[in-house]
Amino acid sequence: MMDNPLLALAIPSLLVVPAMGLLSRISAKSPFATEVRRKALHVAVGLAALSFPLFLTTPAMVLTAVAAVLAWMVAVRLVPVLRIRFGCVLHDARRKSYGDIYFAFAIACLLMLPRPTPALYAAPLLILTVADAAAAIAGRRWPRGELHGPARGKTLTGCVVFGVTAFLVTASLLTWFGPVTGPRVIAISFVTAAITAYTEAFSPRGFDNLTVPAVAWLVIFTTTAGV
Repeated sequence: MMDNPLLALAIPSLLVVPAMGLLSRISAKSPFATEVRRKALHVAVGLAALSFPLFLTTPAMVLTAVAAVLAWMVAVRLVPVLRIRFGCVLHDARRKSYGDIYFAFAIACLLMLPRPTPALYAAPLLILTVADAAAAIAGRRWPRGELHGPARGKTLTGCVVFGVTAFLVTASLLTWFGPVTGPRVIAISFVTAAITAYTEAFSPRGFDNLTVPAVAWLVIFTTTAGV
């Protein structure tokens, strides 16, 4: 636990702002490069957020820290000079998305939900960041099996990569932290991977940043409850 609460509240913003500034200055002249840059920020923030339970230890601290991040995200959207200097990594894609807002809400929810095992925080967060990033990059690089209907814009390649990554993330964390062991780890990881991959494919642009971790937490929580 951190002794200085003001520093603890400031850490999320201190991590997000420089990362946005650095990646916004990296040239991205193709759609693939733009996606890689955007997902690099996604992964960097997600990995940093793994440490948040160590110092954001009360709901009030979580809400205050997330409110500061959200205020910054809104300012980047509305203030032209901030959008140019910090927002290119998020807002130069040719689509309207509130994925950054949903991402912050998702982290706040995971911090405040029950977590009898650290896997209940880490697995949904890493599925959201690592699996989503791997799927997006693979789908751009190898766009095979384009999906239609509500999943339009997604690819079969991306869905498969998402599912495989989500399975490996969940299995690794459940093996490391428990409380389940053996074949049950495989079963829970497979169900989590399948349901989150389906959720990601059929969630509107950006909304998967909220639905994927919510579904992952719910599946893992219900399948490990009482163990």
